[in-house]
Amino acid sequence: MKYFIALFFLFSSLFITAQDTLTVMAYNILNYPASNASKADTLKPIIKHVQPDIFLITELTSFSGINLILNDALNVDGISHYQSATYYDGPDTDNMLFYNSNKLELYSQYEIPTSLRNISEYVLFYKSPGLGPGDDTIFIHCYMAHLKASQGWSNEQQRNQEAVVFKNYLDNKAATLENVIFAGDMNIYGDYEAAFNTILNGGSVNLYDPINSPGLWHANSFFANIHTQSPRTAILPDGGSNGGMDDRFDWMFVSDDVRSGHNYFKYIPNSYYALGNDGNHYNQSILAAPTNTSAPQNIIEALHYMSDHLPVIMKTEIGYNVSIKEEATTPWKGYYANQYFHFSSENVEEKLTIEIYDLLGKLLQTAQINNQNQFQLAINKNIKGVFILKITSNKTQQSFRLLAQ
Repeated sequence: MKYFIALFFLFSSLFITAQDTLTVMAYNILNYPASNASKADTLKPIIKHVQPDIFLITELTSFSGINLILNDALNVDGISHYQSATYYDGPDTDNMLFYNSNKLELYSQYEIPTSLRNISEYVLFYKSPGLGPGDDTIFIHCYMAHLKASQGWSNEQQRNQEAVVFKNYLDNKAATLENVIFAGDMNIYGDYEAAFNTILNGGSVNLYDPINSPGLWHANSFFANIHTQSPRTAILPDGGSNGGMDDRFDWMFVSDDVRSGHNYFKYIPNSYYALGNDGNHYNQSILAAPTNTSAPQNIIEALHYMSDHLPVIMKTEIGYNVSIKEEATTPWKGYYANQYFHFSSENVEEKLTIEIYDLLGKLLQTAQINNQNQFQLAINKNIKGVFILKITSNKTQQSFRLLAQ
């Protein structure tokens, strides 16, 4: 007999009581390891200070950098739980994900090509305590990007084109998308840029700045406390920018469900920050006077020498939302076995529309059920792997994430 794992989009009460915190960090690590392979030792105290569960990087120049970071910065001093995604050598520099395998598992990854550099997709799922076959889990869609650099109309247009490619990709996955983090070095100078509007409002999947700070960020002291480039004014051998702290290039955008916690993964308000930015070093090095006390001195020094960008960090809660208990009392229940989806409701449902999608959002099968409180729907035998079954009535809808083997 075949066994099937039903990963429901809505939680059962067995796991909703557990709360956990995940720390997410995104960092442009400045052409590593080509710029200086020994800088994993510089990264080490930063990692130890932050202890990220999700660590996204850009400007990776080779596969060797992954092992250097894993072995010399992450899995050190008794730590052994960090793992990496698969490396893809795309055009120009590349992205990478490292994650805490005690809490998370990498479900899938994909490279989204643009005219300059790939945007990388990493889909993680949360390893809920006691998770087993037939149990629910939470998926997190992480994206890491490095958009076109520099000022000027043509560069702004290219950034926007890259953002359009990304948002079109999200549109194609909209039916199955949840818990989106879009991070990276966006190289955007102000909210006037088309790319910024495209990221927030383009397509059907809206994204949000967790700290909601629109404006002209470049060379503007009003935004001194959120700038991320450059922590240096000295010219260093790694070739990084030395312009001082005057740009907000590094970001993490989130989807609406991450703000609300609707899909059991929630941004913790006021937890977003640029590590090493104390707001007192506009257009200066973070080592300049007055003394930067936003982090221990060894961390401030490591940030200065590691990269010409500061990492951005936010904290999230997972498995927690004030409305979960209400949603858990839904009258709809369902599971998949032996090529049938089995449905039951506490009430007779006048009209139900069933839609089945693959993980890219392609519609695979539809059906309509009238005046029933239970039914068995035959699933097309050509549907394999993970799929999404969405049920819609005239009052509500519910999605089930299912796996056919």
